[in-house]
Amino acid sequence: MMNLVKVRDKYQITIPEYVRKKTHCEVGELLNISLHGNEIVLKPMTVEEKYSENEINALEKIFKSSHNRSRIMSAGEFKKHQEKL
Repeated sequence: MMNLVKVRDKYQITIPEYVRKKTHCEVGELLNISLHGNEIVLKPMTVEEKYSENEINALEKIFKSSHNRSRIMSAGEFKKHQEKL
């Protein structure tokens, strides 16, 4: 199926609905763009979370415990907090 899109200001295009539905493309997702000859190819990207939910929760606890301090926590203090969790 061929579908025409128009290049707009700032070189933006709209991805047709049938393509968005088939690829499950959502607003804010990243697409990898590449050239194959004279064709532009867009591929949805999957970005892995750098931290697990448990790690994020642990970091939030450490942050909250040091939030009211008047100085920055040292690396040693941070490691001690990590070990407690």
